[in-house]
Amino acid sequence: MTTENSKFPSTTISTGHSQSLLTSIITGSSQTSAPIITTNYPTSSSYLISSSDSSAQSTTVSTSVTTTTVKTDMSTTMGIVSTRLTNNPSSMQITSTMMNNNIQTSTSNQSAFWNIDMPLNYGRSKFASTLLANGQFLVTGGLVNSSTRISQAEVYTSTGWLPVASMIATRATHTVTAFANNTKVLVAGSDTSSNLHTAEIYDIVRNTWNLTANNMSGNRDSHTATLLANGQILIVGGWSISHISTSAVELYIPSSNSFINTTSMNIARSYFTSTLFSDGFTVLVTGGINASSSLVSTAELYINGSWILLSSNMNQSRAYHAAVLLNDGTVLIAGGGDGTSNSFATAEIYNPISQTFTTVGSMQYRRGLLTLTLLPSGKVLAVGGGDWTTTTYPLVCELYDPVTRTWSSTLMLNHGRYYHQTVLLNNFVLTTGGYDGNNNRITISERYNL
Repeated sequence: MTTENSKFPSTTISTGHSQSLLTSIITGSSQTSAPIITTNYPTSSSYLISSSDSSAQSTTVSTSVTTTTVKTDMSTTMGIVSTRLTNNPSSMQITSTMMNNNIQTSTSNQSAFWNIDMPLNYGRSKFASTLLANGQFLVTGGLVNSSTRISQAEVYTSTGWLPVASMIATRATHTVTAFANNTKVLVAGSDTSSNLHTAEIYDIVRNTWNLTANNMSGNRDSHTATLLANGQILIVGGWSISHISTSAVELYIPSSNSFINTTSMNIARSYFTSTLFSDGFTVLVTGGINASSSLVSTAELYINGSWILLSSNMNQSRAYHAAVLLNDGTVLIAGGGDGTSNSFATAEIYNPISQTFTTVGSMQYRRGLLTLTLLPSGKVLAVGGGDWTTTTYPLVCELYDPVTRTWSSTLMLNHGRYYHQTVLLNNFVLTTGGYDGNNNRITISERYNL
């Protein structure tokens, strides 16, 4: 097999069968003699070999001589070795499967990686985004380093990321919600004490920001904001000024450009999910961190201005997870963690008819602060997130099939990321920003073509 790029390393598996760089090698059951995978790396290139199994070695190779050879000893237990070509996002993909010392190799002509897209003007994490009426994708605020929040906003267009008017306040872990047929945007809250209760409106026609007529009654960040069918925006939960989760809820009323209090949730929550059902008024809230800083498995429904605590809990207590409404009216909930040392690969489905949660197939990788995007096919794309259990950030993305209720691997990111944003555009999915595995803010955007 030949490739257009001579910088691809050559990989030899067992009997000496040589292919261009494999992106995943799956080893089978226990072996008497562990297989050796030998990869020759050309000069002046940097590659990362990582593994989801602790029994397989993880090696970073930066070559400065003519050829560097790395031998990876695959131990006796099943594992996956993912090889990341950091200098070439368009490599061929080769998957080699070993079962009882038999090698099966399949080659795909599809690029192994997402396409690199245009970079943000500001590398940012903990920012917020929304789609606008003109088809542009707006991102706002966020952190550009460990302590600096920004007010800058920009939009994704066919010609690149273009700056628009900056917000009045600097913000991070805020919410951004488009309303009035996506011609206006409500930005609410922040993780700084001076802006926790403020909100402002972006007018996309005038390219201006103005404060709302009143502030939110509660200080909050890491909350949710959901546009209801009547045009009002439901602001739920979050962290208060003292970083204690709150159960407070309020509504933004566009006609008066103001907030009013409404019924509180049964349980205080931050880093939870809110999912709007197709009726435009019913909202499912799941998981989160409660006022005692503990993960919760409870869920509740917002219906006609009231909150109903469900008698059925999720099968996994989780925060920092993601949820998405599927085409059949059920809700997929996946991933999450505790934000410090544990992440989850588990997933479950909420059935609104039975009001129960059912476990489905787990993802192949643990992911906290991932994104879930419903595709036109009805499948769901899981992107990024952090595995806090092993302090790794998976490049491999996954697709959930609602028919089989299982996950499969798909194209790999060029940059592992979390606290990022992902959006479905006309014929592709765009992901941008976030932290990488080294806690750097990412400017690079990536495109997943449909």
